[in-house]
Amino acid sequence: MKRRQALIASGAMLAVPGIARAAWPDREITILVAYGAGGSTDVSTRAMTAEAEKLLGVPIQIVNRTGGQGTTAPAQAATMRPDGHVMATAGMAALAILPHVLDLPYTLESFAFLPGYARYLYGIAVPADSPVTTAQELVAAGRQRRVTFAAAGAPQNVGMFELNARLRTRFAFIPFPGGAEAVTAAIGKHVDFVVQNPPEMLPALQSGRLRLIASASDARWKEFPNVPTLREQGVDLAVDSVLGLVMPRGVPADRAEILSRAFLQAARSPVVAETLSRFGMIPAPVPAADFEAMQRRAFAEFGPHLREAGLARR
Repeated sequence: MKRRQALIASGAMLAVPGIARAAWPDREITILVAYGAGGSTDVSTRAMTAEAEKLLGVPIQIVNRTGGQGTTAPAQAATMRPDGHVMATAGMAALAILPHVLDLPYTLESFAFLPGYARYLYGIAVPADSPVTTAQELVAAGRQRRVTFAAAGAPQNVGMFELNARLRTRFAFIPFPGGAEAVTAAIGKHVDFVVQNPPEMLPALQSGRLRLIASASDARWKEFPNVPTLREQGVDLAVDSVLGLVMPRGVPADRAEILSRAFLQAARSPVVAETLSRFGMIPAPVPAADFEAMQRRAFAEFGPHLREAGLARR
């Protein structure tokens, strides 16, 4: 008994191998999820945090904060006490793209970064009877005429703007409030193609109403393993976004390190990988420093494309 009390007092008890159960965290942690319950962001976060709870030894509460195209959750997190008990989900759109477009109450300097844990997949699909069958044919069409595409927003639209700048294509963005609406527009031939995630596109692809011509990410879709990526088809582009966690700047370094180790280990769990595969995502256990570097690099790269497209705020 005395030995056990001594271990507790010294903070040296182990919750699991590799993570020391120290005196902190000493109470519940809250994660603000930037999208609604049941979606890919929500489900992937819940899967990862279920594993992290075992490592940290405290409950993790999920609170959905929708709106603002994914910026509401990080905006709220930036205002919280920097004690490590509140954080938010954030991806490339909220951190590197929308700050150029919207007047937001935060910048990259508002946050302390935690690891990334999931990567979104994107694909390009055309109506089933479209004459376009490959990414190269789509680029050729975009060089000859105005070609419209539907998407819910960033980062899909920014990827197409990048092609416009580099390849002199004329891809015109038609925005929709959500992925389902964007897919419906493509099915109805109101646009020439759609760029979206697997969950929104799979029903239309599997029923034959749309046809996938490329994975817009660096990985093929498991449901369509024979459809190459853009890069595999000679178009040097990947529409990429890693989902991670951010906290208000100023969280003590020792607390940030405890959280980073736990979330990174949780992100490597096979259970998390299996859940992600069912929601059109793949694991991306990215250390905190690398996740921050990704966002800073993307912020610098996307600014010029958004200004050229006329979407950057003045």
